[in-house]
Amino acid sequence: MLTFITFYHIFLYAMLALAAVVFIALQFVTVAYGMTFNNRWGISISSKLGWWLMETPVFVAMLIIYGLSLDHGIKPFNVVTSFILLLFLLHYGQRCFVFPLLMKGDSKMPLSVIFSGIFFNLCNAFMQGCWLFIVSPIKMYELSWFWSPQFIVGTAIFFFGMTVNMHSDRIIRRLRKSKTDNNYYLPKGFLFERINSSNYFGELLEWLGFAILTWSFAGVVFFCWAFANLVPRAKAVYCRYYQFFGEDFTKLNRWKIFPYIY
Repeated sequence: MLTFITFYHIFLYAMLALAAVVFIALQFVTVAYGMTFNNRWGISISSKLGWWLMETPVFVAMLIIYGLSLDHGIKPFNVVTSFILLLFLLHYGQRCFVFPLLMKGDSKMPLSVIFSGIFFNLCNAFMQGCWLFIVSPIKMYELSWFWSPQFIVGTAIFFFGMTVNMHSDRIIRRLRKSKTDNNYYLPKGFLFERINSSNYFGELLEWLGFAILTWSFAGVVFFCWAFANLVPRAKAVYCRYYQFFGEDFTKLNRWKIFPYIY
């Protein structure tokens, strides 16, 4: 009989394979939201509502898995995994409840994009939540984990990435002059001086840090999904800036997302 742990690990490998497929597909298809929006992806709704609908499920699902694991006595309360949960929810809490409220303009997001985002977020909650609160070895996340090299280095990278991501988003947001301004402007300053999508660079660092601080295959799969989505997205944004600003953009000589690499 297929055990839950066996199914869980099969699921992780399947998600890793799917991430590879998504990465290849996104070399040829540009997802229609933000500055790459178009009407060919079906019915669209407000991006503010779309972001809330897309990101809230992972926030709620992680709390449900956490609560069920305690209620059913699967694992006792653990300070380390509870803290890791807080780090995870810190990012998604900002994405669910703060980021949409700060958005300017009346941009649209296709329902097809929203539903695909919901699907991945629920799968990710299953991957991360089950690892932390069900599958991980009982003695792995003891209090000593807080001063392990993995946790210290990973947490530092996580918070550095979060800072880069949020500050970059703030710079982009402030380019618009009012809540009704739908124009796009060329961001400058901070890491934008050399990295065109420094917001995506920061988010990738967040999830790289998360994979390190959890020292888990589930964290690695999540990082691979972030990579598969954000690297092609950075390429698409780079191309769109070139279309909008031409030589004023190319003369800045920026990397798309990775310094000295891409």
